[in-house]
Amino acid sequence: MIDLTALFGPKGAPGDDITFRAFPRRGPERWLLEAHYRRPLHLETWPRANRRAQIIYGAARILGAFGLRLPSRRVVLRIADGSRYDLYRRRFDALAVFLGTAGPNRKFVVFAKKGATAWFIKLPIGAQSLALALTEAATLNALAEDTELAGLVPRCFWIGDALALEDVRSTGATYAPLDNKEVLRVHDLLFARSQTDVPLEDLLQRLKSPNLTTAPHPKRDIAARIDRARRAAHAFLETFPPETIVACYDAHGDFTRWNVLRAPDGTARIIDWELFGLRPKFFDPFHYKVSQAILVHRTPAKAILKQIDKIAIQTLDRTSIMMYFGLYLVSQVSYYGEVYERQEEQGAQLYWSLETWTDLLVYLAKAHLEANTANAVCTENLGVAQ
Repeated sequence: MIDLTALFGPKGAPGDDITFRAFPRRGPERWLLEAHYRRPLHLETWPRANRRAQIIYGAARILGAFGLRLPSRRVVLRIADGSRYDLYRRRFDALAVFLGTAGPNRKFVVFAKKGATAWFIKLPIGAQSLALALTEAATLNALAEDTELAGLVPRCFWIGDALALEDVRSTGATYAPLDNKEVLRVHDLLFARSQTDVPLEDLLQRLKSPNLTTAPHPKRDIAARIDRARRAAHAFLETFPPETIVACYDAHGDFTRWNVLRAPDGTARIIDWELFGLRPKFFDPFHYKVSQAILVHRTPAKAILKQIDKIAIQTLDRTSIMMYFGLYLVSQVSYYGEVYERQEEQGAQLYWSLETWTDLLVYLAKAHLEANTANAVCTENLGVAQ
């Protein structure tokens, strides 16, 4: 099991021995829940952004009402006196622990409920996850002062070195998809408050993760996939002059169905602002569509292009769609290529993402190169005619 010292305190320290259920029963543990709870509180940290997840969650709650639980194993863990978990037990009525996603950004997330309110407590366990928590707190505090955006973000406060974030579902928000109109409205609000023009060369340097020093992944298959994605990104960028000016803004950075909930009035409620920062124009709307298409529906590249066209065509011309969608993909390859090189556990999603990003970039590079050639021929013919 992962080292739990940051949450439960040092081994052998005075405290209480508590029986937990560890989920799933086999393989690496993902959640811990005190054994006396009947409700599947650990699933509150599991986004229900598709039908399958909603069915599993509903079934787990029904089973819990009858004293039945999802497959798990019982473990006895020492909760040291004065540890973070001990303090949370005293402060809140119910707790459940998500042990985080493997990789350099890993953190513990504690679902904490008290009465009708609930919070997600993010406990960093490394320098990278601490930097992300600081970014999120600063972002939420700044957006809380913006009259147009304050209602779209959760409240937050620090509990020691852990960041507690309001569960926006307590206000009626659900994991339902936003209308395209609302996705674009949120983008326009963020773009209006932070629009800036950046030379392409400078943007590429700023997109790289500043805190990661990596070497090729030890698994050849993954290293090869990352390399192919980077080559595809480079080939796409080669179709633009380095002095190309790119319209950018401070974007959410992980604007997905599991980070963007829908309020009863149809407006967005946006959580997980850890990756907030400079991105190319239209980054968030593109990511809202692409993340769901790749990670949930396994949509092929050509079908994704049609979805992108539908959401962007009312705002961008086709040339701009090609450019900004390509830059979105380059951003993903640049950042996550470094993350994946540090990631020990590899889920299927890593393979799906790299494969689809590569396919899309190869197509866009070819299409943009052909468009450039056609424009050059037209210009040459006009010169001859004159």
